[in-house]
Amino acid sequence: MKKKSILIVEDIHSIREAILDLLSIKYEVFGAEHFEEAAWHLQNQKIDLTITDIRLPGKSGIDVVKFIQKEYPHVLYALMTAYNINDYIRYAKEYHIWNIIPKYSFLDIHLIEVMVEKLLSNDIFGVEKYFENDFVINDKSLLDGFEEAPKNGVIYKQIRSDQDRSILCGKISKYLIQLGAPKAIQQVLEELTSNAMIRAPRTTTGDYKYQFEIPSHDMVVPVDNIELSPEDYFQIGYGSTNTTLFIVVKDQFGSLKKEEILHRLDRHISLDENTGFPKGLEDSHGRGLYICREISDQLIFNITPGKCTETIAMINREGRTGFKSLSIYEV
Repeated sequence: MKKKSILIVEDIHSIREAILDLLSIKYEVFGAEHFEEAAWHLQNQKIDLTITDIRLPGKSGIDVVKFIQKEYPHVLYALMTAYNINDYIRYAKEYHIWNIIPKYSFLDIHLIEVMVEKLLSNDIFGVEKYFENDFVINDKSLLDGFEEAPKNGVIYKQIRSDQDRSILCGKISKYLIQLGAPKAIQQVLEELTSNAMIRAPRTTTGDYKYQFEIPSHDMVVPVDNIELSPEDYFQIGYGSTNTTLFIVVKDQFGSLKKEEILHRLDRHISLDENTGFPKGLEDSHGRGLYICREISDQLIFNITPGKCTETIAMINREGRTGFKSLSIYEV
């Protein structure tokens, strides 16, 4: 089988060569320093995926993406930058850019490697993709209540009611805080599990199952003491490695839309010129997603529409590592 081909557009020679060296083991790779050289490769090579720095000499990485969208719509694309990715969320929303990788003082090569594999294989689910091969997955005791996770792995539990959710979130947050997570991890757990329990389940007509809307106030109100139907049960995973603490929440609906993620992030990042406050300050929802991203070092969304949404929140055990990626995958 012919290798997939990747174009790396990066004007810093050492970074470009480091990425090319890593990816050349599994893929056919090409390098470019600027827009014109990238355009030449796209015109003369069969490229499957382009990864471009945002800031280039001359035309930008955004221009590279616009060129691909117009001339080569079959080519996948992603961005990377050494600057705050929040500054580019508006462009991501406008140009349908779902993945932006940060460049720290050192380049997080492994994050690029995982992103490439997910984009080119369409095999997007599983927190284990971000760790080494000895990572342990325990999904055999879904109904047994809280247990400590494997020392280098994840354990999954099934949630069937709001009571289940409340009890498990309390115990998991206490456990992760003991391992070094910030106290705000409780809020991440509450937000992600609330979304899976209340916002994800839909009827065949698209209506919410466990909350009702008040359109006049752009509000949704959850019902009390929710008992989920079996088809609405969802899973929460939690665990750690030597470097990372993480939470995984998986539902069976895939009702979260990638466009909605960018819309809500943009609403809470962008400031209203008249008030100086975030545009989404009074939105009925979306704030929790923004807060989860701010608390986490990485927040990753894996979506198969109509089938599954998996959200992964990661906390670095050694402190903040730099700017957060934008990581949204859909198949």
